[in-house]
Amino acid sequence: MSFTKTFEIPTLQELKSYNERAIVSKYKGQWKAYSSSEVLEQIRHYAGMLQELGVQRGDLVVLIPEMGTAEWLFLDLAAQHIGIVVVLVHSTSSRQQFEYVLEETEPRLCFVRDYLGRERFFDQDDQRQNQVIEIYGNGENNLEELLAKSRPLASSTLEDIGMSIKAHDLSTIIYTSGTTGRPKGVMLSHHNIVSNLSATVPMLPLDNQSRVLSFLPYSHIFERTTIYSYLAVGASIYFPGKRSYIQQSYAEAKPHLFTSVPRIIEKLYQEALLYQSRQNWLGRKLIDWAVKSGVKYYNQKQFNLISWFKLLLTRMLIFRRFRKALGNNLVGIIVGAAHLKPELGKIFAAAGIKLREGYGMTEASPAIAVNRFAPGLNSFGTVGLPLPNVQVKIDDPDENGEGEILVKGPNVMQGYFKQEAETRKVLSSDGWLRTGDVGKFVRKRFLAITDRKKDIFKTSAGKYIAPQVLENIFRESELIDQLLIIGFQRPYLTALIYPEFSLLEEFAEAHNIHWTSPQYMALNIKIRERIQREIDLVNQQLPNHQRVRAFHLVHEEWSVEKGQLSNTLKIIRSKVMADFAKEIDAMYATDN
Repeated sequence: MSFTKTFEIPTLQELKSYNERAIVSKYKGQWKAYSSSEVLEQIRHYAGMLQELGVQRGDLVVLIPEMGTAEWLFLDLAAQHIGIVVVLVHSTSSRQQFEYVLEETEPRLCFVRDYLGRERFFDQDDQRQNQVIEIYGNGENNLEELLAKSRPLASSTLEDIGMSIKAHDLSTIIYTSGTTGRPKGVMLSHHNIVSNLSATVPMLPLDNQSRVLSFLPYSHIFERTTIYSYLAVGASIYFPGKRSYIQQSYAEAKPHLFTSVPRIIEKLYQEALLYQSRQNWLGRKLIDWAVKSGVKYYNQKQFNLISWFKLLLTRMLIFRRFRKALGNNLVGIIVGAAHLKPELGKIFAAAGIKLREGYGMTEASPAIAVNRFAPGLNSFGTVGLPLPNVQVKIDDPDENGEGEILVKGPNVMQGYFKQEAETRKVLSSDGWLRTGDVGKFVRKRFLAITDRKKDIFKTSAGKYIAPQVLENIFRESELIDQLLIIGFQRPYLTALIYPEFSLLEEFAEAHNIHWTSPQYMALNIKIRERIQREIDLVNQQLPNHQRVRAFHLVHEEWSVEKGQLSNTLKIIRSKVMADFAKEIDAMYATDN
């Protein structure tokens, strides 16, 4: 790779992987394409606008995006190209969290998506509102008008500024969600990010003839650096821009690859299950046979000709509709941010789509390990092999080889912005980053994540419980959508469960159970009995102290907006437990 700073990637693309449709972004229902040359022109225009607004090298500028768009990408790269430090804040952040960011960073400008609104983050009389620029807005300070009034920087001027910026200079500050206290700003240099790109880009099955789809939040380091990697290989990047455009974008963009979080993959599979349940008897049997044949094939340790033939047959006869719904060109999906059910990886593989799970964190720019697309370098149920330029070790492993995951490499952050004490807690003097995740190596080289160190608890009976491990086991049931294991300083384990109501409705119809709404069906005796059978099946496989003795069905999905999920869709245990404190106590009420 011939670049050392993030903003040099578009120039590399123009020289080595020119693409007439480098960026394709949707706005008001229409796709707009930018060639590699036009991308550079846009970056020069945005850089000129920023300079005319008085922003200077070393200043901090806050971006509060949702999904990626061409505008967010141009703004991001232009700011970095003239030495501005880009501060990324999640659009789901509370006003209190945003206040923390403003206090620490004292930014010159804030850019926000128009429909989020200034009032979401500022009081009406807050003078800092004058620093806010809306993307697509109609007010005085909106991006389109400011661009119309400004002139692009000359190529030579932009190049001179870029050459004066060093690889180890601060590129960006990304604020974590701050779910357990004050948000922390992760400081990443150009070198941190580029070192990660240099390790991951060669693994992508893409070139400048490929199309990719981007719909995860741009404020996530996972999606942002993935977009940089797409630029580096010259693939056409399609930005739907709004959630409502995603479904149709599969068919319109016909992507070869996209990134996802497990929650989205689970939803895609649940839609397929719902489709299956609506088929006639023969249709249901065929789909069920296809899924089981696919899982069986990938569970085999040796090649079997009959199983391979069955797999080809299922792809031709059964999985065609599923592939067509995703654009019919999909080669792979890179999955990160949370645990992916191993069975899902096998089912998608049976459909001819490679799900490749990886592991990372903002503090590591972000990738630490990833399953590869090359044969023999993928292991279902793990997060893959550590990157070639990243060291990973298990600290103080137990008898099972499990311990806290420590990481060291050029991708590890410079520290937390203005929070030296917090930095010292996770970053040793010799460069090892404490991830807070518990894991182990499988077959000596594949990394598996087993839990969060802070989530492991002990029951009042003195038994240690790793809740995420159990949650993942119970969630193998297609009827369980979300689940939280409870048991800290309690005599036994219980669970809060948000079931897959769409499938339960199909069950109700088949068994003559009158269906009303999730709120009432969560209390229905026959529905509870159906979930109890699922719990009992899993309990049979577990030792006594790991069995769930009682459960409560919740009727509303946990969400980021309610503060119950992090921005990467991980369950925030403390918040969910607080929201359902009364229900949790009721599950233990009979225990004296």
